[in-house]
Amino acid sequence: MRRNGETPTGGMLSQFKEFDVYSKVHDDYRIRTQSGGLISLVSMVTIAMLFVSELDTYFNIEVVDHIIVDTTLDQKLSIGLNITFPHLRCDEVSVDTVDNMGQNQVDVSGGLVKINLNKDGQPSDGDIDEAVKGCGPCLEAADFDPSRCCNDCTELRQAYTDNGLPYYHILDTAPQCKHSIGCRVHGDVQVSKVAGNVHVALGKSRIRDGKHVHEFNIQEVGDGFNTSHSIHRLDFGERVRGMQSPLSGTTKIVKHGAFMFHYYIKLVPTIFEGAGRKVYTHQYSVSDNEKNVMVKKGELVGLPGVFLVYEFTPFLVHKVEKTVPLSNFLTSVCAIIGGVFTVAGMIDAILYRGYKRLRKVNTKGSL
Repeated sequence: MRRNGETPTGGMLSQFKEFDVYSKVHDDYRIRTQSGGLISLVSMVTIAMLFVSELDTYFNIEVVDHIIVDTTLDQKLSIGLNITFPHLRCDEVSVDTVDNMGQNQVDVSGGLVKINLNKDGQPSDGDIDEAVKGCGPCLEAADFDPSRCCNDCTELRQAYTDNGLPYYHILDTAPQCKHSIGCRVHGDVQVSKVAGNVHVALGKSRIRDGKHVHEFNIQEVGDGFNTSHSIHRLDFGERVRGMQSPLSGTTKIVKHGAFMFHYYIKLVPTIFEGAGRKVYTHQYSVSDNEKNVMVKKGELVGLPGVFLVYEFTPFLVHKVEKTVPLSNFLTSVCAIIGGVFTVAGMIDAILYRGYKRLRKVNTKGSL
């Protein structure tokens, strides 16, 4: 027999009361205390702080490193460059590569772009042709041949060279040259995966008898060869998020003379694996050295230029991105909430019982 108003569904649901492990206390028997309210506020703040910390840990990707022997020796290496030479014209900047296997690349141009810069370091359209104004002046070289015309920067430099005069000091002011006094080089250079160097140095680079040489007239650099430079980017392989580039932002200024800059780069082959892709690249550390190789006017003890000398370590670093599963995050959040409330409840119970005993003792003492 069913009681009036009791449905079969209601009867089934009422049976679930037997499984209730969360016994309820009637509101009339609840006691609220000031210490309990303070503990509750502290508990909620603690839970919020721990939750934010756990959420930050969940969204941050952990990178696990493994070191193994590098066997990828047959690969090509792409070197990404972005370097500004504020006092070297683009026709004087030749990016060359030399490696320990004897492979040479002279004036690499395929993957590199050269941009002419004016005296303010801004891109320019190049030299101004003075031919439209008639016969361009040859400045100091005119003392040797007054009838000679120098209508562009190349002709002006040739006039100085023919008469044994250094010309670097007039490039910033000569009307034929002043609109293009600097050069920015950017792009990629492909090299073999063996030790070697990439450099920009004085003179015309050539391969002679299998050797890489630079030809120049010492009289042309009697007043110095300004190798001031700023490295905006230097990467060995593909750039990966979070990877440092120690030489990016490096600037060297030459006030006088002719300097030779060496950057000794130690490359560490690295594989980044994560987000569904695998990237082969290189991390690196660097030390540098600079030297004025013009001991006196017209005499050099080294080749002025900028040399990026690199070598490889025999080990490879395998970096794997490790993400935290959602189940781990939810488990940690539940543990935080449950743990904080449990500890808070124990502290509240201790304080409340202590307070009751203290009142009881005081009551007996007053009697």
